[in-house]
Amino acid sequence: MPIPLFAVPLNMGTGTWFVTIVAGLSFIVMFGIASAFGDFQGLINTTLENDSNARESRKKKKIIKKD
Repeated sequence: MPIPLFAVPLNMGTGTWFVTIVAGLSFIVMFGIASAFGDFQGLINTTLENDSNARESRKKKKIIKKD
């Protein structure tokens, strides 16, 4: 009889457990690296700046078309 764990209803074998654990740990490690070395504030500022520039560009195109 299988051990009553969370994954028993999913019929996960030993290999599937191994892959699931490795994938989960890899995600946590990569997320930690990205958080530690990533420039998220810079990414946000660049995105907002590019959005602002795109809006200004669209406004100028509309004004030119109306004239």
